[in-house]
Amino acid sequence: MSLSKSTVRGLISDSSFPLFLLLVGSFFLTVFFRISASVVLPMEGERLGMSAALVGFISSVHFYAYAFLQPVSGILHDRYGPVRVVTSGLLLTAASCLLLTFVRTPFTLGAWRLLSGFGVAPMYSAVLVFQAFAFPPERYCFYAAINLGLSSLGAIVSVAPLGFAVDTFGMTGTFALLSAIPLAMALVLARRAPSDPIRLSAERKETRSFLSIFPGIGQAMLFIMKNRRVRALQTLWAVSSASLLTFQGLWGVSWFAAAFNASSGSARFWSSLVSVGMMLGPVFTSGILVSPAGLPGIIRKVSTANALSWFLLLAAAGWSGAVWMGGLAAFAVGMTSGMRGVFSLAAITAVSPPGMRGSIFGAMNMTAVLSAVVFQWGTGIIIDHFPGEAPGTFTAAGYFAGFTVVAFAMAASLFALHPLGREPLVPDTGEDGKS
Repeated sequence: MSLSKSTVRGLISDSSFPLFLLLVGSFFLTVFFRISASVVLPMEGERLGMSAALVGFISSVHFYAYAFLQPVSGILHDRYGPVRVVTSGLLLTAASCLLLTFVRTPFTLGAWRLLSGFGVAPMYSAVLVFQAFAFPPERYCFYAAINLGLSSLGAIVSVAPLGFAVDTFGMTGTFALLSAIPLAMALVLARRAPSDPIRLSAERKETRSFLSIFPGIGQAMLFIMKNRRVRALQTLWAVSSASLLTFQGLWGVSWFAAAFNASSGSARFWSSLVSVGMMLGPVFTSGILVSPAGLPGIIRKVSTANALSWFLLLAAAGWSGAVWMGGLAAFAVGMTSGMRGVFSLAAITAVSPPGMRGSIFGAMNMTAVLSAVVFQWGTGIIIDHFPGEAPGTFTAAGYFAGFTVVAFAMAASLFALHPLGREPLVPDTGEDGKS
């Protein structure tokens, strides 16, 4: 169903919409700094002669920090409101940028990834909690499309444009300028914190001690383990997100350069089409009115298409020889991943108790991020077995082997569609872990 102009005007005139856009902007930075490793680390890895496993480990340090704070961030959003939590995260993000203005060694690169992981950790769940609380549930796809679509620009900007900026201004100059962006956003959000619609209800919970968040984390994890449909959604989300981050956030540029014998600029451009797809996929879902009865069927279709797109990418990189065909396949991966993301988040919102959404989003995203750590590090170990002529470089066969494992993991995740079932998705009743 398409949206009329009057309907769109009504949706964006909501008093909470400007604050929502600011939070989406913070998630834009999350995606930017997450994916920036695909430009920074291979360049620094080649300069320092680092192994693929070490590059993968340094990249994954970001996700360790990010994952650790996911369930904590979710409960903090429920308690204090996402605006104040995100403001603190933006200040840490600004500080992480300054680390790359000093001498870059494996240690300082790891410290950058670690601090940036802590800084951007609250952003994703902040937007999810805010849009679930502030807007009508039947229009979830509209706001989720804005969130995922605009934030995906961060992935686009963090590849070819970031590579151009580093080539032009150097690493030090580029990241010195980048530190100013989250700092400015933190100042704006600090001024807007009193208008957070979640803050009034959250203030009633502020008298509890910080340590009281840990039982909430346990409750969220127990909810996920007991509910078969949430477990199924967790599996689909974790494997798809980890696969995407392994390509988009680490090896995509290097794989395209090796597979298609492409220049750095060409490899950055064509591999970044995965992010264009991630931006446009949610846009195509924005006019859809989600219903509890229709969600299971939609998720089956987009999850299957998402898995098939990875085999299309393998075929393009392994046998086509044309970099533009690899780019189109990457676009298909991004498109289906973006659509899968919108409907999966709508489904999780539908089955989660309103008062626990922040903690559930955080706990599920923690698992997804830890899966990305495993995928990035694991593919690095595989790629290491196919060294190139120069230290820190690797062959197309190595990348193909690593992503063959990724593609089959995507195919295996479709077994989770069976426990998802076909019944309407409704909040958990608390009986036997069923909805």
